[in-house]
Amino acid sequence: HLANSIGEVLHSISILSEDPTEAVFLANNVSKLSPIIGNLIERRIPGILKSVDNGGLIWRRQDPGFPDAGLFDAKGTFLNAGFEVKAWFPLSTEMTGRFKESQNLLRGKEIDIVVVAWMLSDVVFGTPEVIDILIVPALEVAESRDYKYHNPPDYLCEEPQETSQRTRNLQQTNVSGYKLQEKSAVERLSAIYAEPIAKKAPSCTQEGIDLTSRLQSEAKYRLDTNFAKLARVGSTPISEFTMKVLDLKFKGATIDTWREVFQSVDDKKGIAEIPTLLQNLYKSN
Repeated sequence: HLANSIGEVLHSISILSEDPTEAVFLANNVSKLSPIIGNLIERRIPGILKSVDNGGLIWRRQDPGFPDAGLFDAKGTFLNAGFEVKAWFPLSTEMTGRFKESQNLLRGKEIDIVVVAWMLSDVVFGTPEVIDILIVPALEVAESRDYKYHNPPDYLCEEPQETSQRTRNLQQTNVSGYKLQEKSAVERLSAIYAEPIAKKAPSCTQEGIDLTSRLQSEAKYRLDTNFAKLARVGSTPISEFTMKVLDLKFKGATIDTWREVFQSVDDKKGIAEIPTLLQNLYKSN
């Protein structure tokens, strides 16, 4: 049912442009609409799934809350199943949506990440439309993320604290990434913690959690604000989806070609220096 949304036009938003010299500016800024597009998709998922025979169960959007669309029983109890939505405008530099949910809090749950790739109907102006959708198990993405990032003593993935007794809005569920700031400390820490480091215990295990805590007490680490961007988590399905989308033909060229066009022009140049592909796009509309 979600896959059937490919090709859907989201009429809630429209971007107007009559001048090709605006194109680069739009290409660099339209991606800021992704949170709005994501919210529109989140809102529509419960409606899309209402047509499925759920045996009396109810799909409901959670805002705020995780996942974005959750499955509930008739009494309103969350059934640990749902979809977390991430929107991606492929003309942007990379898939910047982040996923930080802990492996330990995903196990035993049926939660998927839904990556919605979207374009404007005329590439950088027009109306948003869904061009492809990826659905991948959230636990699989979390495992790839932690495996790629966690590399003690140089880089640590820190699990959230135990907060299950707090009200839901105060519970900690996100993993954080920390980069070692003292290069001179690598050799010292590697010698002190040679045995636990050699074991390569995953960051989500008790051994991994204990080692992370000890290393942070021994040296200075910096919180990594770029941690867990979807483009960098090492997920094979996400990487393959990215390549597939960039290879899609859209308005006379592949999306990857459109990216190259916008990278090659300067928004301060006159129309005569705007690539023919871009000029033709405006002339045809």
